[in-house]
Amino acid sequence: MYAALKVIHLGSLVMWLGPALGSWLVLRYMQQQEGELAPATAKVYRVFFWTLTLEHIALVSLLLSGATMALMYGFIAMPWLQHKLWLVLLIIVPLEIVDIWLGNWKVKRLIAARSAGTALTPRQQALVQFYHKGFTNLALLTLPATVLVIMWLAVSKQALW
Repeated sequence: MYAALKVIHLGSLVMWLGPALGSWLVLRYMQQQEGELAPATAKVYRVFFWTLTLEHIALVSLLLSGATMALMYGFIAMPWLQHKLWLVLLIIVPLEIVDIWLGNWKVKRLIAARSAGTALTPRQQALVQFYHKGFTNLALLTLPATVLVIMWLAVSKQALW
């Protein structure tokens, strides 16, 4: 059972990190090459939002499989796992909550409305820009470093302090 949970956990990690990052890179390329309002960019947006949904399903699977292993096998008392959980709860979960709210609901609806011909208000446009620039840049700086520390904790089984 442990091996199956570990495979689910690692597979979920890959699905959480990989597809959405790849589709975001393609979206950025299309925005730069074709423009934000181009029909081709609108098509890439649809794929991007689909991969965000996949990313967030993978995150739930990642958290559930990790919690199951921690509780079933007594790892929860180990300092390295407690440090890992603090990083997950203080950095990753808040970032992902904002990403779910913006990417899966708010910005997704604004982009769909814009693609259907509705002009966005300056406030709505500012929210789209915040998601693509401020929030995404914060996540691109924070998540890789945090994930690397979490991976080090998981592999080394050594606490941070």
